[in-house]
Amino acid sequence: MTLNKRKEAIEAVQYFIMNREKNIRNRSMLIENTVGSDSVKNWSMTQLHILSLVKRHPCQLNNTSLATELNLSKSAITKAINTLIQHHLVVTAKKTDNLKEIYYEATDQGKQLATAHDKLHYQAEEKYYELFSHFNDEEIDVIIRFLNAWLRTSESK
Repeated sequence: MTLNKRKEAIEAVQYFIMNREKNIRNRSMLIENTVGSDSVKNWSMTQLHILSLVKRHPCQLNNTSLATELNLSKSAITKAINTLIQHHLVVTAKKTDNLKEIYYEATDQGKQLATAHDKLHYQAEEKYYELFSHFNDEEIDVIIRFLNAWLRTSESK
């Protein structure tokens, strides 16, 4: 690869990151307009994914199952879920046959935010499918390899 190609690739990555950050800000504004500013803060993707899962599976998920489902540590789940509980988006529940385990259920406000997130998630997924339709399987393999290498690079810092 020539130096010019590397520079072009770096510029493309930088543009991608800046555009992604802009899209995240726009998504936050869209969620705010959908559910009202009272319920909006800078929600992390982890928090929004947890909220979505809890909405779909009320009183069926605990920290362990959420950690497994999202491939995150239990401490990351605990931190995220505590914020959701603090903002009255999720409540705790116990099953009558197991009073030790704590499960989660979305509040009405939490369900509204989860629905807005799910809608945006679906729209993004549709855009990705459309984008990937322009590449053959070998090119997609290169994209996957690049993204996985990028992830490993960012995790090692």
